[in-house]
Formats: sequence, structure tokens, C-alpha cells
Amino acid sequence: MVDRKTETKMVKDALAAAGIKAKVRHGTGTAWGWLHITILEQEHHTATNASMGQAVMIAKKVTGRHGKYDGCINVNFRLLVM
Repeated sequence: MVDRKTETKMVKDALAAAGIKAKVRHGTGTAWGWLHITILEQEHHTATNASMGQAVMIAKKVTGRHGKYDGCINVNFRLLVM
């Protein structure tokens, strides 16, 4: 098992290499094991379910997570205001 800081960096780097701009962090409290990915986009139509699904697949591949709730990986979308 990889420590949380290293896992977060691995996922963030893998998403960046795939062209997905995202914030990656771990949960706190009772959700400490969850990996939270927030996809950052400038236009709403560019964030689709496919890009969110792709982010989960990349995170699962990099971390080795699997199982219930997509391996405890949560993906959200945030529209950047310019």
C-alpha cells in the first residue's frame, strides 16, 4: 500500500499526462481512504461522463484500487470562472 501523499501525486501526474486538468486529494475524517478528483474545465460542455469515467479508470490503474464504489474514488466537476 502506497502512502496517501505519494498516491495523490501519482494520480495527479497520470491525469495531467492524459490531458485532464484536475485537483486530487484524499478525504478526511471517516472518509480518509477516499480519493477525491475534481476535474477543472473552462466550459461546461467539455466535461462529460466519459471524461469522468476516464479519470476513474486512470486512477484505478495507477493506484490498483478496485471494488465497491469504484475503489473509493469520487470524481466531481468544477467549472472555472475566468
